[in-house]
Formats: sequence, structure tokens, C-alpha cells
Amino acid sequence: MFGGSFDPVHTGHLMLAEAALVRAGLDRVLFMPTYIQPFKRNVRTSSADDRIRMLALAIRGNPRFGISTVETDRDEVSYTILSLRALKEELAPEGVPVFIVGTDMFLMIEQWYSAAELLREFDLVVGVRPGGRQGEAEGQAARLRKKYGTRIDLIDNPPVEVSSTEIRAKIAAGESIRSLVPEEVRRFLLVREREGERRFAHTKRVIDLAVRMARRFGADEEKARLAALLHDLAKDPAGGAENNIRHGALAAEIARREFRVADADVLNAIRYHTTGRAGMSKLELIIFLADTVEPGRTYDSIDRLRGMCLEDLEKGALTVLIELKAYLQKNGFEAAADTEAAIAELREKAGLREKQEGK
Repeated sequence: MFGGSFDPVHTGHLMLAEAALVRAGLDRVLFMPTYIQPFKRNVRTSSADDRIRMLALAIRGNPRFGISTVETDRDEVSYTILSLRALKEELAPEGVPVFIVGTDMFLMIEQWYSAAELLREFDLVVGVRPGGRQGEAEGQAARLRKKYGTRIDLIDNPPVEVSSTEIRAKIAAGESIRSLVPEEVRRFLLVREREGERRFAHTKRVIDLAVRMARRFGADEEKARLAALLHDLAKDPAGGAENNIRHGALAAEIARREFRVADADVLNAIRYHTTGRAGMSKLELIIFLADTVEPGRTYDSIDRLRGMCLEDLEKGALTVLIELKAYLQKNGFEAAADTEAAIAELREKAGLREKQEGK
């Protein structure tokens, strides 16, 4: 078990977890984000949802890494001893939790809640940076072993000079965080900073629905996740009707230029998510529809439309596009040429399908 705020998770966390796996002979590492750290009660952190999402992005592809939400699920101050006891019961009899901790926290561990019980009941793996308080850590380990009988493995922690506090400061200052966090986490952080809390909440809902639809209809889930994350980069609530239509094309350019996205299908899914177009790929249909019917939408026909989109992408897209055109005309605007072309093509396909089904 590797506990911490992970706000955000960074390369130092991942390297310590990997070192613990190899050097302490662990089966796997579960990252355990805190809800509220006892020593940081007055420190504002990102939501548990955001921190868990970033962890999921950071560890994807490593089958020996996982996430435990035992502390965030409790929605209260997080005490390690209580969490480890709960996990010990959950894992029994197949496994026993071992707690991974960095040097700084290890040196103050006797100040923790029920520290004596923690040190008597659970083993520790301590990441120590060579030359960085190494002597203090070794002295502390010897003393705690003697006093509590704790099994403590001191392992070399790769000397990566990075902290979550530093990363947050760099983001606020507009400085690069490349190489400090995994690329997927970097994109998540930069989009969140650009969009603000309210608009980013919409983006997260679009991501979730797009991934769900990609899984259902056999599209690439990672492309769906990326396109959904970046689809509203250029959305400006004060930009009026023109921005509502054009922000997809603007966002695609930002994705290509600033986020180094080169995949044409991802870029097109971002570019045409406001208008649709003739010849939409499966990914384009998914992003267009996920943005339109995500769970935060509340217009009258939403439940009907969402159900339709989850059953058939093209039928759902045709219905949504027709309603989009009617909405624009009602408000004094003409539908984009791409929207008209998409409607015409999808109507033709629907007619052909009806004829084939009639046969």
C-alpha cells in the first residue's frame, strides 16, 4: 500500500512504487489516495475524483499497479492504521498489506495516529534517497525495530527531485511540467487549468461516456479518452453562437500545436464535434454524441436521445443533427454546411437500411 495525496501523482511516486516492487519483493502496489491527511487538514487539494483519475492514467498498462479507494470512500480524515486494518481483512488470507513510505514521513511516523499499533501490526518499506537523510533513516529503522519489532525494508529511492507542490506551482506560473508527470497526467492537468472547474466537470463526463461508447461499439478507447479530454479546449462561453460552432476547429489546432496530437482521427473527432460532417468515422460519431448527451445535459429530449445514441451511433447522430439544425433555425442561424452534409448522408444510409430490412 502506497499512501499519499497524489495531487498530482508524479514520476517520483511511480519510481518509488517500481523500486518497492522489485527490491522488497512485493506482489503488487496499490496506490491509496487520502481523503484528508491529518497533517494537511487546512491544505486545499484537488477532488478525490480528479486524483483518482490521474492515478488511473499514470498506472494504466502496468498490471502490478492498482488503486485502493478505501480512504476516499470514507469521506473523512484518513488514518493509515484504520485503512491498513480494513485492507488486511479484505485481502486475507491471500495477502498482507505492507506500507510504503518516503523518508520524510518515515522520520515522523511516531507522531501518526495510533503509531505504536501501526508499527507493531504492519511491515514498512521505506524509500531512501542515497545521501539524502540516509543516516537518519537507518538510525530510525534500527530504533523502531528494537522498540516495536517492526520489519522495515530500506530501499534505494531513485533521486528524482520533484514534488507535487512544485508541479502545482509550475502549472500556476505557466511553466513546463513535461517529464515531471506522465504525459496523460500532464494533459489532464493543463486542460483542467485552462477550462476551470465548471467546464472541466463537463469534459470529465464526456470522457466517461465516450469511453463507455467506444467500449460498446468497438472503437479505440484511448483515442476516445484523448479526443474527449481535448474537445472543448477553445470553448468560450462569452464567444456567442460563432464560438459555439467554431470552437471544435480551434480546439483541433490547439490539440495539434500545443498537445502534439498527430492522429488524424482524434483531430477530426475534436474538429467536427460541434457540427458533424459527411463521412464521420466511428470515433467522430462517438465524440459528437458524447458531448451532446453526456449526463449533465438536461434539455427535454435528453433521455430519449441518450438511449438512442447508446443503441445505434448513426441513428442517434441523425436525430441529434436534425434537432441541432431545428434549434439553430429557431434562434435565427443557419446550420453549417457540414451539418447539412451529415444529415443528407445519414438520411440516405437510414433509407438504404430500411429497404434492406424490408427485404
